[in-house]
Amino acid sequence: MKFFFLLVLLCCVSLYQLNAISIVIPRTSTNVERDSYEMGLLKLILEKAGESYTLTRTSRIYTQSRVIKSLENNEKISIYWMGTSKELEKKLLPIRIPLAFGILGYRVFIIHKNQQDKFDKITTLSDLQKLKGAQGYGWSDNEILEYSGLKQHQNAYENIFKMVNHGNRIDYFSRGLNEAFGEVTSREGSLTNLTVEKKILLVYPFSKFFFISKENKKLEKLLTEGIEKIIEDKSFIKYFYNNEHIKKMFKNSNLKNRIRIDIPNPLLSEETKEALEKYKLETQ
Repeated sequence: MKFFFLLVLLCCVSLYQLNAISIVIPRTSTNVERDSYEMGLLKLILEKAGESYTLTRTSRIYTQSRVIKSLENNEKISIYWMGTSKELEKKLLPIRIPLAFGILGYRVFIIHKNQQDKFDKITTLSDLQKLKGAQGYGWSDNEILEYSGLKQHQNAYENIFKMVNHGNRIDYFSRGLNEAFGEVTSREGSLTNLTVEKKILLVYPFSKFFFISKENKKLEKLLTEGIEKIIEDKSFIKYFYNNEHIKKMFKNSNLKNRIRIDIPNPLLSEETKEALEKYKLETQ
């Protein structure tokens, strides 16, 4: 009898795996905390969609440029979250829901802890243009920032933290308000000179979307159904405010006392502008 039940169980598991949609996500850093917010949100969406799925991550580390190429060719990777642009939306299929309600366009800087005095003197965009920042290879932010005269060095994501920590070649690493504090905290033991700059808030309309291959219609349907449900039952907004990184962001950012510098984003499609307006979060 026990053998019979075991056989039935194995058959059920096999049937589940056979019918489950397989979703492969790229690793883009050795720091697993980097993607914790997006991973949690993706799992919530998939669970709400109510269909069986398997979720795995690649063993190799991908740059964003390589992620885009893999998705474009409908290769191993199924989905990833990236800052959007008109060009990216032509290559891939965007799932147009701002993953953190557009808060990614509120930028603070990760800097060397002994260089705050450089930023204490900044009050305008022209002041900020005298310094040099950095962004990852292939990131949309590079073009946005350079459009407003903010010089950027491109490098691999983890290398930029090391450069800032060593005070080497760059002055700051511009990060989303929802990213910076967690990124510094997770590296306290290894990169001890990192801190979040205290005075400046750089703002432009921007967001991360989930991106998938244009050919992956099954995953598109699954994500769309799940997103509709998390908006309808308000579990999306609850997830946002209950996330530990978001809580820390609101606690530590001191938004009202920062000098705000607004710059345009020339990369937004009309559809994305509408999405950002629809899901806008009031932060001040």
